[in-house]
Amino acid sequence: MLSGTASAALEITDFFSDYTSSEATIRASQDHHGKAVFQLLDGTRVVESQEVPFKASAGEEVSKVILWQNKPKNDYYTAKVSIYNDTKLHDNKTYQVSYGTVAMPSFHVVDFSPSNKGVQLLLRPFNPSAVDIKIDLLDSNDIVYSETKEDISLTSNTELKIDWPFLLSNNEKYTVRTKILTHRLYAEPLINTYIASFTAGDDVEIMPDDVEVDEYGASVTLRGNSQVPFDGFIDVSATSRETNEKKTYRQQVEEILVTGKEDTSGVVWKELGSGTYDVSIRAVNKDNIALDKYETVLRIPEEQVESGTSAVSSAPALAGLTGSTGFAAIVIVIVVLVAVKRKRGG
Repeated sequence: MLSGTASAALEITDFFSDYTSSEATIRASQDHHGKAVFQLLDGTRVVESQEVPFKASAGEEVSKVILWQNKPKNDYYTAKVSIYNDTKLHDNKTYQVSYGTVAMPSFHVVDFSPSNKGVQLLLRPFNPSAVDIKIDLLDSNDIVYSETKEDISLTSNTELKIDWPFLLSNNEKYTVRTKILTHRLYAEPLINTYIASFTAGDDVEIMPDDVEVDEYGASVTLRGNSQVPFDGFIDVSATSRETNEKKTYRQQVEEILVTGKEDTSGVVWKELGSGTYDVSIRAVNKDNIALDKYETVLRIPEEQVESGTSAVSSAPALAGLTGSTGFAAIVIVIVVLVAVKRKRGG
């Protein structure tokens, strides 16, 4: 490490690397625009090099992370990071990297699944141990979110779930890094890292138990499954099995949905007569992409109108009613007439 005023103004306070990723923390005593150069060395030979720009304000610490692109071929490497302001070297550090059986953990990563909603990690131990688990969400070379769980006992299969507590950017590619530090009695913790990526996008699901389809229309409840907001529609289509005629209805979802949030939306049929229909309900985003789909069958029966002089003459006010409203009103009148007749002992 260099000494003097330049080193005091800009220095590397922490540096870690393995064969998967490398991370440097930089502290500045005054404003700096510079670059960090990460190198992976096999002896004196540079196996890989990456350059990352950074901006640090006075008194601020910034961290930069890179993912190594080349697969290791040997058991031991040296990682190095050097920081520059313009072309002037301010500080550098090295870290010994081991690969293969040299850094073999006492557990197996059964599942490591990041998503729009959060991340799920499942560990299966070979031997009992205690670990610290750090989850980093990376946007390019920056850590945009970090959470650490300390002193987790690995005596049986252990699952860890973390939900992102903030909104993600649509179509942005994110990388999630898990850093697992295994405690050792007479040595520094053994560190293993794991990397997985995903591209953020809006996501909702149709709740099948909350779908209602009848002769009047259709309603559906949507639940958000992403930290990318869903501001879309439901598209409902009804296709006649007799004529193959298709009618389509679209309704804006009132609420903007994120993870765990629900909203119910519906449509009312227009000019949909009696018959049997194949009904399709889709949750559609602003890009007109269907995110989920539900299908069912609907039968609308023929309207039954009671005939007879007594019924018609007893209910002249119903003559102007048509459709389901008229049918329902007629049924009510018939029920009333029957009740009155029974009361009179007829």
